[in-house]
Amino acid sequence: MSIELDSYGIMEGINEVIVTTKSIDDLPNAAPIGLIRRNGRLTVRVYNESHTCTNIKDTGLLAVNIVDDPVVFVRSALEDLDKEKFEFIETGTGINFPVLAYSRGWVIFKAGITERNIATTAELQIITGNVKSMGIRPINRGFNAVIEAAIYATRYKVFNDENFLFKIKSYEDVINKCGGRSEKEAYSLINKLLRIDC
Repeated sequence: MSIELDSYGIMEGINEVIVTTKSIDDLPNAAPIGLIRRNGRLTVRVYNESHTCTNIKDTGLLAVNIVDDPVVFVRSALEDLDKEKFEFIETGTGINFPVLAYSRGWVIFKAGITERNIATTAELQIITGNVKSMGIRPINRGFNAVIEAAIYATRYKVFNDENFLFKIKSYEDVINKCGGRSEKEAYSLINKLLRIDC
């Protein structure tokens, strides 16, 4: 399992990915999630009230999409993606499952779930995957700051705690200094979708 995961760039620790799922009504959903790889286990934690959690419980499946576009991270965090942004893959389970059409690679997993008070943990087992393009990319602090801001944006939506707005704002300088056009567009989109005054 570790050799396969390494080939997808999924390393020890928390990997920021976009998870795609499918509802029982065949509607695809996408959301950024921290994919946790520790001690030979691969897990995700999702909020119980989310579409992602409901879909995982209904199908027992999820797909991890490797994406390096900050705008896609923000859009999938704060709004629904159009159906044409997905392609459907035969999984061998009788379910055609959605992945992001523009991902660098994807892995579809069977998900065994454990429910808790606020979040559900899913333990993952690989079904199939595809590496489409995994080029070398240096670390960009602006991109990382967008990911952190997007995480706080999702927490703000769930908990409606204004402290998360201050945390989002704290990344603005790094994004403006280190980010490129895409990172700045993604940060502006966070502000627009949450209606934060810039």
